[in-house]
Amino acid sequence: MLTADQWCSLPTKLNRLFRLYSVRRNAPSANPSPGRDLDKAMSRPNLELVETARDRITIVADFPHLSPALLFDYWTSIDLLKKWWPPAAELQPKVGGTYHFSWPKQDWHLRGKFTMFDKGKTLGFTWKWDHESIDVTMVTLLFHSMPNGGTKLTLLHEGYAKNSEAKKTRDEHVEGWTFFLRKLQEQGQEP
Repeated sequence: MLTADQWCSLPTKLNRLFRLYSVRRNAPSANPSPGRDLDKAMSRPNLELVETARDRITIVADFPHLSPALLFDYWTSIDLLKKWWPPAAELQPKVGGTYHFSWPKQDWHLRGKFTMFDKGKTLGFTWKWDHESIDVTMVTLLFHSMPNGGTKLTLLHEGYAKNSEAKKTRDEHVEGWTFFLRKLQEQGQEP
């Protein structure tokens, strides 16, 4: 147990988090086993934003329960793709093939062409939203086998101009990729 002096020396933010946790834990409607939620959050697969240069994004994410070939299928099979990303999709899964992902409720459309297609190894595609004025960008996915049979995915999204509009778009893409890669990690944990 911490002494009063040790407790006061902890950062203020940690103190606030502890108080919040204590209040929630002791509230009548509190989860009787909060450790389970904490354990679940702590056991999440790694997802790391490696680079945020003005003209590119690099994210590395672990998928411990998906082989490279199966993870590749989550990007190229309409049924698997719709489980974690667009609600509607059309694609021609081959080099030179096109794709069209859409979110009908928002009237958003993402379109592009596959530039690399090596199952379980590399997938590349151009990227252009109908509602964005920036130029076409390029996404490359690199699938690396992990010793446990899972996959370490490296996502490179590049080709952003070095102006303020492109920076804003790139920042929005970082947020979007982080959200959807987490959804894909969760999907990959299900039996």
